[in-house]
Amino acid sequence: MSLQSKTDYPCEWVKILDKGMITIPKVFRDQLGIKPGEVARIKTVGQRLVIEPREVVEFEVYSDQELKQMLEEDRLPKNLAKKASLRWPELE
Repeated sequence: MSLQSKTDYPCEWVKILDKGMITIPKVFRDQLGIKPGEVARIKTVGQRLVIEPREVVEFEVYSDQELKQMLEEDRLPKNLAKKASLRWPELE
């Protein structure tokens, strides 16, 4: 069901499903280039929800090698790891 609002913005009614899920109407997905499986950001602006497609969302993607390198760089030296395990054994 399509409606035009007083501000001439395109408008659609959606049903809120279990766990707050909604379906973004196809006309908006097509207009914004939102594809299945992509990420989007949702935020509140006053009493409105704003959904921004991925091109607007800033995030970084790391390769497996980059993640391994970060984990290695974050690893404690053996002597500090031993002291930490004595102080916080539940973290082992």
